[in-house]
Amino acid sequence: MRTRIDHGVVVLNASFEPLGIVPVARALVFLMRERAVIVDAVPGRTIRSAHAEFPFPRVVQFREMIRVPYRYGVMPWSRRGLLQRDGFECAYCGKRATTVDHMLPRSRGGRDEWMNTVAACTRCNNVKADRTPAEAGMPLRYQPRPVTTRDTLVLAIAAAGVDMNAFGLAASA
Repeated sequence: MRTRIDHGVVVLNASFEPLGIVPVARALVFLMRERAVIVDAVPGRTIRSAHAEFPFPRVVQFREMIRVPYRYGVMPWSRRGLLQRDGFECAYCGKRATTVDHMLPRSRGGRDEWMNTVAACTRCNNVKADRTPAEAGMPLRYQPRPVTTRDTLVLAIAAAGVDMNAFGLAASA
């Protein structure tokens, strides 16, 4: 049986700091060059080459510290990112959200920014119209917040099927 190797592998620094997600093929290069060790593997699955056999990695850790020149910064605003940030849930009523609502409407100078936009269902977006939430009498169920690269990394790690609590990466980012 052939195993597809298009799944992502979580890469950790020597200090268990998450660095990112890489394809399985790249993780295998780290392992073959002995730059990394497997921390967590998929039970019962292996990858074989002509010279070696490895457990199918889910998480690998570098043996030495890798200097990371960046810190977790704010991601550029996007409609998709906004809907994902709010969990596709309307900020006003809690129903499924499919539209973006500007708290300070664009007609009044509001911009596409994390702190000025929330996900909204079509009905609430139309009822609020060209007003602020206070003017429309529609309180927000939660306050908007910027999305950081750490948020997206934690979501990617969760999507890879890794137990985030085991590595101190609780989703409360």
